[in-house]
Amino acid sequence: MSWLPFASVFVMFAVATTACAREAPMPQPPSFEDVSTSGATEMPPGGPFAEGRPGEAGGTILAPVSAPIAPATAYRFSLGHCGLSSPIDVDGSFWDPVDGLDAGGARLDLEGDSEMINATAGFFVVIGDEARFRTESGSVLTLERHDGQKEFPGCD
Repeated sequence: MSWLPFASVFVMFAVATTACAREAPMPQPPSFEDVSTSGATEMPPGGPFAEGRPGEAGGTILAPVSAPIAPATAYRFSLGHCGLSSPIDVDGSFWDPVDGLDAGGARLDLEGDSEMINATAGFFVVIGDEARFRTESGSVLTLERHDGQKEFPGCD
């Protein structure tokens, strides 16, 4: 009996097994630039804000009450009447502004730009612990997830 047929079957099995054992390439994580705002969905309803408690800086400490949302999906969103000083409660967390660019690419003044200090409509997208808020005029704000409760200043 010859070992040649057995050896060739063994070699073919080894080659096939090795080829199948290779890891498939990891898919690229979604990017904010790939998310379209056309067909944006409404934010899911969250719970009502509970009465806050006084904070050390004279503001009110609140806990987030928003419902989870799908990652890399555009949702309609509006800043509250005090802009970035209002709670931004999305995906079960508050969000802290990091920086932003206006529609022309210039840096936003997060404390003085009229879109950032007033109620402003736009689109909100979350990927992991980072988010983007794109205003209807084209400004883009980068935010990071805030862990836990947050103190908000009074707003007139």
